[in-house]
Amino acid sequence: MVLTQALMPFLRPLGPPQSSSVHQFMRRISSSTRLYNQVQVKVPLSAPTPAPAATVSEPYFVHRTPSRQLPIYTLAKRGGNLHQTKIRKVEGDVKVLRDQLQQALQLDSKDITINSLTKHIIVKGWRKSEITKFLEQRRF
Repeated sequence: MVLTQALMPFLRPLGPPQSSSVHQFMRRISSSTRLYNQVQVKVPLSAPTPAPAATVSEPYFVHRTPSRQLPIYTLAKRGGNLHQTKIRKVEGDVKVLRDQLQQALQLDSKDITINSLTKHIIVKGWRKSEITKFLEQRRF
């Protein structure tokens, strides 16, 4: 038995959790159940559902970061001589987004590229404010 414990220490039984982690867990549970109990939406069964508003949907979607910002980043490479702007978290048809950006920012085809493995769009130069304005106009 002693030999087994020396070779495999992960088989030891764990001790009880710390009281601070139990209290934190219980606070989270109680706050989530309070919110759940407070939000009660009553929808009549016979009411017709309104038709969705006609919107032009793009074949791509740009997800926001956990802090609700657009995932647009400026990069400096080659010792600071190469300036780039990177758009991340693009889902869908990345080529359509690239083409629309190319038209909106009046860029050459060599100034904007797609990393097909990561679905990142890389724009030559620091163009964060222009790209942010472009995406916010399309309600991303």
